[in-house]
Parts: sequence; C-alpha cells; structure tokens
Amino acid sequence: MERQLNVPPHSIEAEQGVLGGLLLDNRAWDLVADKVHPEDFYRNDHRQIFGAILELADRGEPFDIVTVSEVLEGKSGWGGLAYVAELAKNTPSVANIVAYAKIVSERAHLRRLISIGFEMSRQAYEPGADVAL
Repeated sequence: MERQLNVPPHSIEAEQGVLGGLLLDNRAWDLVADKVHPEDFYRNDHRQIFGAILELADRGEPFDIVTVSEVLEGKSGWGGLAYVAELAKNTPSVANIVAYAKIVSERAHLRRLISIGFEMSRQAYEPGADVAL
C-alpha cells in the first residue's frame, strides 16, 4: 500500500491569479485588499510579492513588475523579476480576482485550523495536560 503525503491545502494557481491580476490592474486592489493578507499565501515568494504590493498600495504608489521588483530587490526567495513578469503575463485578466482571493483566503483558513488541531494534539500528549475544556 502506498503512503499518501498530506500536503497542506493551497492553490498555487489562485495565488498566481491574485498576484498577476494586481500587477495587471492596480484598481483591482480595492476588490481584494480586505480579503487576503500576506500570510494567507502558501508560497513564500507569493507572500513576499503580495507584501511588496501591499507596501506600495499603502504608500499610494503604483505597483507593477518594475516597482514590485524594486521593493523586493536585495531580498532572497521572491523569484526575481522574471517570475514577477511571468505572473503578469500568465494572468489573462482581473475578471476573476475576487474568486481567486476567496480561494486563497479559504485555503489559508484551513491551514490555520490544521495547525490548531496539531497544537491541541501535541498538548494532549504532554504529561499533566489540562483536560478541562
């Protein structure tokens, strides 16, 4: 019998759709700003790229391939200018960005629930664990 690895819930495609959509059209920021946060992204490079977009949006500055890459310059693990350009190129439009943001948020919520469950289980194995609920 083959053992199946449990991969945390995520959707790389939805994450790419959110990031690419924002790079294509800054007006889409208002559609997703309150729906997703950097920590909602599963991939570290996506968290960093979204964080750069958030930083630029907070400053009222435009975010695109060049400005996001400038913010991330000197940091490691974000994929580089070529990856940011690929995100924009591979996203056909921002039409579904709200749906993509919802997927990213929901998967992040599931990962948080899994983490809480693991922590509860770990604590239950501790000697002298408090069994009062």
